[in-house]
Amino acid sequence: MENWIQNVIEKWSAEGVKLNPPATIIEIENVESILNFKFPEDFKGFYLQADGFHELDWQQHMFTFWPLEMIVDEFNGNTNNSFIRFCDFLLASHYIGYNRNRPGIFKSYHVGDDEKMADTLRSSESDKF
Repeated sequence: MENWIQNVIEKWSAEGVKLNPPATIIEIENVESILNFKFPEDFKGFYLQADGFHELDWQQHMFTFWPLEMIVDEFNGNTNNSFIRFCDFLLASHYIGYNRNRPGIFKSYHVGDDEKMADTLRSSESDKF
């Protein structure tokens, strides 16, 4: 496991965050197929260690990382198919995700107002989540 992933998981575990068991590469590839989107390698690496937060638990800064199934459900129910959400803050105050038209990690409050927060999940883990 990459060191940054281990560090994040240990930090969240120390905070009492409950994580789901790891996803498999086949599950990740199935979600990519449904979304017609390739997740970056750091995202896949994280989800190969934990498939989001268990029962939408949240960490001390009130972020919730979604399991793959919820990513698909939220995508299917969202009118903005260019934004692929995988996380929310404070019970959906805003969302964190990928914009399929631009590289990086973005936060969004409303459709079409994506604001870049980081280049990669790995680069965002220490100061954003």
